[in-house]
Amino acid sequence: PNVKISNPIHVLFIYSGNDNLFVNPQINIDISHSSSATFIEQYTAGQSSSFQNTSVFCCVKENATLNHVRIFSNADEAINISSLYTEQAEGSNYEYFQFVNSSVLHRSDIYGKLNGVNSSCSLSGLTLSKDKQHSATYINTDHAKPHCISSQNFKSILNDMSSGVFNGRTVVQEDSQKTNSKQSNKNLLLSDKALMNSNPQLEIYADDVKCAHGSTTGALDKEALFYMQSRGINKEEASSLLIRGFASELINEVQHEETKKYLLNKFDHWLRYHN
Repeated sequence: PNVKISNPIHVLFIYSGNDNLFVNPQINIDISHSSSATFIEQYTAGQSSSFQNTSVFCCVKENATLNHVRIFSNADEAINISSLYTEQAEGSNYEYFQFVNSSVLHRSDIYGKLNGVNSSCSLSGLTLSKDKQHSATYINTDHAKPHCISSQNFKSILNDMSSGVFNGRTVVQEDSQKTNSKQSNKNLLLSDKALMNSNPQLEIYADDVKCAHGSTTGALDKEALFYMQSRGINKEEASSLLIRGFASELINEVQHEETKKYLLNKFDHWLRYHN
């Protein structure tokens, strides 16, 4: 109890070589009461067609804080299935961000239970897709106690013939009055052959709550592109600036500075080759 870890705990999974691998990592994170920590998971692979089936279990005790970052940068032919389970006690705070880049198939299942009064949960993520890659994010946030706050803020950038799914569900139980919850899913299509299916959902059984959700999917703003070109910026650079602005809004919310810089560099590298 009462432990404050200033430096992040960084767990790196590296899959090298050309062998086809099947791996099942499991991580258990238990943050004791009134403690705080930053936990970074990073998954990277060379050219192997690996299949990763990852399970993470988080328990955030009373008045504790967990800042959780997950980075998926696997080989183009890799398959990644990820399950995340969190349970929060009274007064706890859970901050989550995921960065998904590459993998022919990626699926994230996120289950969170706000099981203590005055707890808060913030979930966000950025997904980059190209070629025929498919990425899906399924979220279920359960407000089991009153006076809790939750948010879901996810973005995808899809190029070529890639596709994606966002299915965000928030459940407010009957006794969970004074709940404050919001969902946002925004998707940018860089190709007319890219496809996105967005389905934010609210399931509310209490009557004294503040809940909202929204979803947008579309191409770059032609008027913004025209305006930038009229000011002497060529079309390719103007597109890159708009795409970077769309993505960096989320990346800039990452609290750990070195991780934030790393993710911005990863995004810029992806953008140079896929815009």
